[in-house]
Amino acid sequence: MNMESPEIGSIKEQGDIPTARLRIMETTDLHMQILDYDYFSDRAEVSTGLINLAAIIEDLRAEDGVTSLLFDNGDFIQGNPLADYVASHGIESGAHPMIAALNTLAYDAVTLGNHEFNYGLEFLQRILKDAQFPVTCANITHLTGDALAEPFLILDRALQCDDGVVRPVKIGVTGFLPPQITEWDKAALLDQISTEDIIAAATDIVPQMKAAGADIVVALCHSGIGATEHSQRMENAAVPLAAIPGIDVVLTGHTHDVFPGNSVMASAAIDPLAGTLHGKPAVMAGFYGSLLGVVDMRLAWRHGGWQMQGAQARLQSGAKPKTQSPIQQQLSAQVSDAHAATLRHIRQPIARTNVPIHSYFANIGPDMAQHLLAKAQKEFITGAMARLGHDDLPVLAATAPFRVGGRTGPAHYINIPPGPLTLRDAAAIYPFANVLCAIRCTGYQLRLWLERAASHFATIVPGQHDQPLFNPHSAPYNSDTIYGLRYRFDLSQPARFTPSGALWDENASRVTHLSCGDRPVGDDDCFIVATNSYRTNGGGGFGSTDPGNILFTSTETTRDILINHLRHSGPEALTCGHPVQFTHHPDTSAVFQSAPAAQRYLTSGINHIGPGKDGFDRYRLTF
Repeated sequence: MNMESPEIGSIKEQGDIPTARLRIMETTDLHMQILDYDYFSDRAEVSTGLINLAAIIEDLRAEDGVTSLLFDNGDFIQGNPLADYVASHGIESGAHPMIAALNTLAYDAVTLGNHEFNYGLEFLQRILKDAQFPVTCANITHLTGDALAEPFLILDRALQCDDGVVRPVKIGVTGFLPPQITEWDKAALLDQISTEDIIAAATDIVPQMKAAGADIVVALCHSGIGATEHSQRMENAAVPLAAIPGIDVVLTGHTHDVFPGNSVMASAAIDPLAGTLHGKPAVMAGFYGSLLGVVDMRLAWRHGGWQMQGAQARLQSGAKPKTQSPIQQQLSAQVSDAHAATLRHIRQPIARTNVPIHSYFANIGPDMAQHLLAKAQKEFITGAMARLGHDDLPVLAATAPFRVGGRTGPAHYINIPPGPLTLRDAAAIYPFANVLCAIRCTGYQLRLWLERAASHFATIVPGQHDQPLFNPHSAPYNSDTIYGLRYRFDLSQPARFTPSGALWDENASRVTHLSCGDRPVGDDDCFIVATNSYRTNGGGGFGSTDPGNILFTSTETTRDILINHLRHSGPEALTCGHPVQFTHHPDTSAVFQSAPAAQRYLTSGINHIGPGKDGFDRYRLTF
């Protein structure tokens, strides 16, 4: 993949005005994907891995006449079984494998993402001590202990001008992360840091950077391309951030999108073809090291200072050479011991299944992976509530799918054959380090929860065939299923919420026939819902839970709870139910993509059509 955007502005003949080239490179959302290996499937995965970007980074740095800088935009230490193994078992000597990799590739600076805090502040502080690069983040304040990051950096570099003169340049770098980390990881952070709204922090820090002499200001924004208008403490603030005077380049992340590219909608402020936000160059390089973001700038030297004359934003995909370069060999060697230990660990059997477990039709039909997770969550929380004397309310379980294709490709599904279940399989079902919570909900709150989940689907027109089933701007992990209820989605009705969770139409309703057991659910009925800490604290645009309604928070992670459940359960039954059905509409169908292998598991109402795009196959759901 080499997605180049048109050059921003026109670079004309400048006469006697010297010009120079500056290149900014970005990785983002690496999630500990150092090697080209999928730990969840336990096999090589050549399309991902920081190691496959190493050769491209070296080549771009070696280009004559260009000064290059390399930044990471956060979420680099968590996200796969290798990360979890290192966090739980430690390392015998040397730096944390990802810190060692970033050191080897000589990153110029990094910012922090929300997942950096999943293992606790003490762990993060400890591993960053080995970093040979500076860390910047402007919207966190440390209430105890040493600071993790500087609010901004001034990097002194030199530019080779086309008149033969080398001139100095001061590059200001600052970073931002979602302010919600203090809620999402509240149990791990223990009120040791506070966060500020991204736009408020940037408005304060950019003038300080300019006063410190910054010629060019680069914002490392671990926040996605969301709404154009600013709202307080918004999670995805890259667009209003780009509008702040003084910021020249925005490197974005967090949402795993690609930019420039067609996954982001165009608007007056967003040009996904040119790769600009408010006319300024911006990139978002996907995730797992599949892409490298590149912004090439032409700077002009005028009156003793630098001015941007033009810029081009693009994405480059990684490439696996036939033989590893020396730097790739070094990256492999640094992580080899931890990699081998992780494989030994995740291959341990913990249970058996008599049926295949897959996620090819997650949130459309019965999904054994979510069924298992829901059983584990419900069993654990039911026991906790009994011990706390809260056993008078029905216990439900909310889950969401995580490995469901998407931008990662048709291999990104759970596909476990009958036989042993391993720790790797448990990690595939639940890949995060969240803990489990019990929250009290009314029937009205449950209805809103399900309406938010229903926004994952497109609106269909009754009587039409082969319409898109899913909203292309929605992430499947924000389409929750609540086990213990029965309900229907009427997709002929408009969605109440946008894919980001904002209220779209307060009169819209897709949820019908909501019941628990044989009883319809009333607005004032009360329930206990077992759900992860991320969702409890508002993750994914579901709205945070009032602290008074959080009845219990586990010390064990959700995945450990799942593992323990599997170890003490017999083989699963042959079938599992699905709480949600779709309202019937005659002569109506919708299409979606899944893996070619999914045709082995067709269920009632789902038919295979044929090949789709990017290695997927097309399927039809008849209503």
